[in-house]
Amino acid sequence: MKAMVLKEYNEDLLLEELNIPKPEDMEIVIKVENCGICYTDFKIFHGEFNSFIKLPHIPGHEVAGRVVEIGKGVSNIKVGDKGIVYFLIGCRNCDLCRRGKENLCYHITRIGFELPGGYEEYLKIPAYNFCSFTEDISFEKMAILSDAVATPYHALKKLANISLGQSLLIVGIGGLGIHAVQLAKLMGAIVLAADIKRESLNMAESFGADLLINPQNDDPYKKIMSYTNGRGVDVVLEGVGKKETIKWSLPSLKKGGKLIIMGYDPCNPIPINMMDIHNNEWSIAGTKVSTKQELLEVIELVEKGYIDPVISKTIPLTDINEGLKEIKNGKNIGRIVLDIC
Repeated sequence: MKAMVLKEYNEDLLLEELNIPKPEDMEIVIKVENCGICYTDFKIFHGEFNSFIKLPHIPGHEVAGRVVEIGKGVSNIKVGDKGIVYFLIGCRNCDLCRRGKENLCYHITRIGFELPGGYEEYLKIPAYNFCSFTEDISFEKMAILSDAVATPYHALKKLANISLGQSLLIVGIGGLGIHAVQLAKLMGAIVLAADIKRESLNMAESFGADLLINPQNDDPYKKIMSYTNGRGVDVVLEGVGKKETIKWSLPSLKKGGKLIIMGYDPCNPIPINMMDIHNNEWSIAGTKVSTKQELLEVIELVEKGYIDPVISKTIPLTDINEGLKEIKNGKNIGRIVLDIC
């Protein structure tokens, strides 16, 4: 089978011919049809996670495909089934897993991170991590659900607990942010969308964003406070995670508000004013992907037409290096998706 392999950080991934994996007990093998390219993949390429990713490595964690082989003991999955991959593999036995927090499992490994990912033609996964979807929806759109849609869904439903009429500031209308806009409007929130790209703001508006903010043209803090009558927003969903945006997004919270960190820069920590957090009783939370149950809920939302996964373009597997360059330049709205021929 063909695979694009990262052998050296900051060097092009190379096309290799590898053996098709064989499933062991309670595993399946899928023929990968499409795989999303996440900005995290660029961070892997750049060596920002070299403490736990070992080279050579096959990235790719937003995977959709069709089952081609089933291991012993697998039930309720058959050859030919279409599905996407829940890429977090927990132990399913620790206290966090048992309490419905499998995304935080103490023993977690991840497809596309510690384990080989979807930049290859065939992928072996635990049967538990396969999430089926209806035959009439394309692999291309479904591939990106496991991160680009499930991550903001987990952030807004579980962590922010967004309710009707609450105000939400989304910073960064990229692959995750554009789906956060759709999800937040579906939950009944008032959505403020911030980005430096006009095209991203236009798309956010097309999905129902109530206020558009371009920090290069506006004073974002003043615009937010004016729109909220000086009180600030209930929730900030930070999809950029840099000091330049935290400087104005955190103070834009109303008293008792919550900042949820969805985007991050692993190489540049951000200092936080603890006195402001104390005086305003602000809460700060991280968000790490989702649980499998939440991913299944996201699949249902797409199947019923409530959410439209945003794909900017589809490229062949062998064009992954060009795709990563485009991701770095931040010119795309939504996801670039690989077509695994």
